[in-house]
Amino acid sequence: MLSSINPELFNYIAITFGRFKWQLLAWSLFFFILFMGLQAQIQLKTPSVLVWLAILILFIAIESLVVSAFMFFFQVLPSTREENVSLFKFYRTIEWCETILFTVLLPLPIVLFIYAFIRLAL
Repeated sequence: MLSSINPELFNYIAITFGRFKWQLLAWSLFFFILFMGLQAQIQLKTPSVLVWLAILILFIAIESLVVSAFMFFFQVLPSTREENVSLFKFYRTIEWCETILFTVLLPLPIVLFIYAFIRLAL
């Protein structure tokens, strides 16, 4: 499974869903603003369901931002346009670092929300 994760796969996914990157960025901004508004309304006596709804909105905003950043980073692979061997290797190293980084970052908001829910709500 891990051997199939590479910059070309992420590039293919980013190109396939690239038309949604600006919408995801807008949704992320909307959810951050919504979270700020809900956070201002939360008091000590607020029902826990509403608190968890606000936290869920925050994690959805973070996930939207991460997916949007993923699409921006992998829309074009610089190594595919480079003919100089040393620059190709340099760009390729950067692409692999980004691949490793986004392999960790993409599921992180969901995993953290599930962890927080299990740890605090149950």
